[in-house]
Amino acid sequence: MIDEMIWLGGKSNAELGFFVLGTSKRPGLPNTVDRTLSIPGRNGLWNYGADHEARNFNYECAFITKDYMELQQRVMTLAAHLVDSYGKPRELELKQRERPGQAFVVQYAGSFDVERIMGVGKFALPLVAYDPFAYGTQERIYETTITQSPENVQIFSGGNIRAFPYIVLTNVGTTTLRSFRIANEYQIE
Repeated sequence: MIDEMIWLGGKSNAELGFFVLGTSKRPGLPNTVDRTLSIPGRNGLWNYGADHEARNFNYECAFITKDYMELQQRVMTLAAHLVDSYGKPRELELKQRERPGQAFVVQYAGSFDVERIMGVGKFALPLVAYDPFAYGTQERIYETTITQSPENVQIFSGGNIRAFPYIVLTNVGTTTLRSFRIANEYQIE
């Protein structure tokens, strides 16, 4: 039986017929792009901050089948799952067993070489998340009716990355809304 370790585009590695080995690379943070400036006559560098690069995942995997024919079928099934109808790498939602409730948007990037010995095929599955952050898989909706003016409504996000809210205002009464103000404030660390 194959343990479910990752899900790609709604299908687990078990459904796609491969094992994820324990030597896979799952970075804690992506590499940084450091913004610095060297000024002649001054020691060191001016630091203008940093941003994150894309997050790369490299899963060490294996197909274990009864013969080379079944191995080839599984290779072709996985290859078809990684690309779109034009043969280009498609975006897939990546979920990991060790990060429940979170998902990355990834696509295949690199080489899909399978080292074959009879019915066993070892391979690396390289994926890249161009947006390096994981997002919650469940949307949180807060709905309220505002009955007085002025009224403050505070909504707190439990995440560790600033996220922009999606706000919809609907007037269900007969009174015309003359003005409103939305403030998106963050706590300074």
